[in-house]
Parts: sequence; structure tokens; C-alpha cells
Amino acid sequence: MRFPIPGTNEPHYLTKARHYWNPQWCADDFFLESSNAHLFFFQTVGAVTQVLSLSLTAVLGRITAFLLLAVGWYRLIRVLCPGLWSPLITAWFYLALAAIGNFSGEWIIGGIESKVFAYGFLFLALANACEQNWNRAGIYAGLSITWHPVVGIWALACSLFGLLCLGFLNRARIDRAMTTSCIKTAIPACGYLILCSLPGLVPSVALLIQGNPQDSFAANYIQVFYRLKHHLDPMDFDLFSYLLYAILLVAWLFLVRKESPSFANRFFQCFIIGSVGLAGIGILLGIGPRPASEMPYYAFRMSLLKFYPFRLFDALLPLAFSIALIRLIQQYLFHSATEKAKPDWLTLSLCKTILVVLCLGIFTGTLYSAWNHPPVHKMSLSQRADWIDACEWIQNHTPDDTLFLTPAHTTDFKWYAQRPEYVTFKDCPQDASGIVEWNRRLKYLRKWGQEYYNKGFDDRALQALQQKTGITHLLVKRLGPFTSIDPIYQNRTYKVYQLP
Repeated sequence: MRFPIPGTNEPHYLTKARHYWNPQWCADDFFLESSNAHLFFFQTVGAVTQVLSLSLTAVLGRITAFLLLAVGWYRLIRVLCPGLWSPLITAWFYLALAAIGNFSGEWIIGGIESKVFAYGFLFLALANACEQNWNRAGIYAGLSITWHPVVGIWALACSLFGLLCLGFLNRARIDRAMTTSCIKTAIPACGYLILCSLPGLVPSVALLIQGNPQDSFAANYIQVFYRLKHHLDPMDFDLFSYLLYAILLVAWLFLVRKESPSFANRFFQCFIIGSVGLAGIGILLGIGPRPASEMPYYAFRMSLLKFYPFRLFDALLPLAFSIALIRLIQQYLFHSATEKAKPDWLTLSLCKTILVVLCLGIFTGTLYSAWNHPPVHKMSLSQRADWIDACEWIQNHTPDDTLFLTPAHTTDFKWYAQRPEYVTFKDCPQDASGIVEWNRRLKYLRKWGQEYYNKGFDDRALQALQQKTGITHLLVKRLGPFTSIDPIYQNRTYKVYQLP
């Protein structure tokens, strides 16, 4: 219920995936014809959209991605937190924390998109790294980069940081033979990593080097301090997020003090510390006066902020805390008692029952929270019904070569209407020139609306709009009134107009 179909980002990803394989579908849509940042996702999942509907593709994609995520989760938790029920209990705790809030808007469980696959492979990579199966870890890390380069590369950086920390801590015990053995092991693992990461890394690097310096500067500013500031600008995060994650961090550091100094534990701890360090760097890069242009070296700082330095910290600190908490419970309830003080069967059963009831209560509370959470489309039930009704009428009664102006902040017009849009706030391209053009289109529509709001949207206003944008149809909620044309369709909430 919390993530109905289409869920978060699914119209954004799946419509572009469908257009990748069938360019005639929603042809001339500005976003769909922009550069493909997540090319591997569009190449693989997009093929399914040619056989199944978008809704069925979302269902199949969720099943596949969440199954991969579950396998990776299970492998990682079993390495770090022994016990048959540990993966399930940590998942309950993690979902409960996710329901409370996050730091920079990052999530893992939701709609289907490339980062869900990336986190699944990341968990598998971490599990194998903790077991020192370096070749498998390299393969899974490379696949994580392929599915989502930002997630995968930051994870690789944190992994290298963890290995360096462990090497520094164990430097007294490292001899020449061990160094030689490590190098021989690392070479094939690095080869697997590079090979498996190329399908996603190459198009991402090509995307970064596109455009001229002027467009790159403008695009960075638009991304960091306007379109994605809720993900990238630490000055935009609310105080509750800082307090929540500060408490989680302090609690996690307290819980891991007495954990066994095994390689798996130490490596994972250093990995999480690496993600904390990235977030700290991000805060230092973003903190300062607003407007951001008053910050010293702000051009350089925003060029680094656009790479999501808070992403792993946001997603994985709750996971680390959940693991540490379950390990503490296991230690004190089942393993820490000496033979003399070993609890009897009744006491042990009572402790287990209390733990099960507590975990089920947390899980039930999380489900209740999800059930009562407002839908991601932020419409009332009647407005939502009217929205889908208008889109379906458009699909059935307008030509394929139309170009629509749609209400601000709508996200799934193409999903239901299957017609191109001139521009939409949600569907922002990821290449520099595309971001600049996206911003120009939004500014023009805002200026056009302000210019004719008091004069009235007459023939002159509609002619100016059509000549400047090529828009042929309007789907409006409050925009208007239009004095020279009548709607060709309307319901309780929305009206559809055809420009003369």
C-alpha cells in the first residue's frame, strides 16, 4: 500500500526503459529522448516492457530485485550475525527505522529502479569480502557499479578504505610473503571488478564529459541547489534527520565496542566508518551561507556534492545499527552466561518469547505505519480517480503525435496516457545540456503563465505557447480560464484542451 504501482520513480525509469527499445512510443518527449544515465537498466528491464505492460513489468521487476536484495541481505547478515532468524529480525528493525525517517531521502525498499539491484549486489559483495572470497566480491562489486555507478563506486571506495584500515591495524603482523599473497589475490579480483563494471561505467563516464564548461556549471547548480537539493544539499536536510542519525551513529559506536575482532566484523565496521566519512565530507562541502554562490569555492564544492556523498551513510547506518543491536541481544540472552550462571530452560524460553513478541510488535507497527502513510502521488482518492480517468481518455481519444502540457509536479502522465510531455519537474535529464534545457523550459512556462494570468489566456496567449513550445494539448487542473477554446474532455478535477 505504501508503494502502489506505479511507485516511487517507476514512471521515471520504466517509461524511459520502454522508450529506449521503442523510440516511437511517446516520441518527442523531452525527458525520454535525453541521455541515458542508467543504460544497463534500460537495456535489460526495457526489453521486458516490449512484452509486458508497464504495470506487469513493475511487478516482475520488484519480484526480481527484491529477491536479489533478500539473497544479498541473507548472505551478509548470516556472515555478521549468526542465527537462523537474524536476517528476518534485522530486516524488521531496519524497516522500522526506515519508517521513522532518513537522512538525505535515500531508500532501498520501494519502487523498482536500478539502485535496488545495485544494493542487492552490494550486499553480496560485502558478504564475500567479509569471508575473503575476493574474486566473487569483485564480480558482485562490478555488477553493483554496472547497475548504479554512484552506489557501486562509493561502496568500492568504502571497501578500499576498510582494507587500508585493517592493513594499518595489522601492519605488525604483515610480512613479505603475506604481501605477495595479497597482491596475487587482488589482481584477478580487480580484473573481475573492472570487467563486470564496464557496462555501466562507460556510459556514465561518457555522460560526465558531455557538454561545455558553462553548461556543466549551470547544471551542477541546478541539480545541487534546486532540483535535487533534498538529496545533495546538507543545508536543506531538516534537524530531525541530523538528530536521528547522530543518535544512530553514537548508539552503533557504543554497541560495536565489545564485538569480536574477527576480520568480518572489523571490515564491515571500517566500511561503515568510510560511509560516515563520506557523509562528513559532504556536510563540509555543503555547509555555508545561502544563496550558495556566497560560499567560498562553491563551484568546486557543488561539483563534488552532485555525486551523492550521503547515499551509503543514509542507507547503511540503520543496517549496521540493526546488526549490532541483534548481536548484543544474542550475546546477553544466549551466549554471555557462564556455565555456573547458565539460565534454565524456562528462563531461556521466556527470553526468546519476549524477543519474538518485541520483534513482531516492531514489524506490526511498521506495517501499520505503511498502511496509513499517504500515497506517493499525494492526491486524494477522488483526485486520483479523476487523474487516471483523464489520462486514459487521452490515451484512447488523442493521436500519438500530440505533445502535452501537464500540471506541475505530476509524475505518471506518460504511464497512463502514453503521450509525450513538453517538460515535467520530476523528469529531469542527467546530462548537463539536458538539465539546462529542462530548466529553461520550466522557466519559460512559469513566465508565460505569469505574463498572461492577469490579461487572460486568450488566442494570443495560446498562439505564443504553441509557437514557442510545439505543445498541441493541455491537461490542466487550475490553469485558466481559456477564453477562446472549450475543453474537449473534463471531469470533476481535470480538463483537456486542444490548442487551435
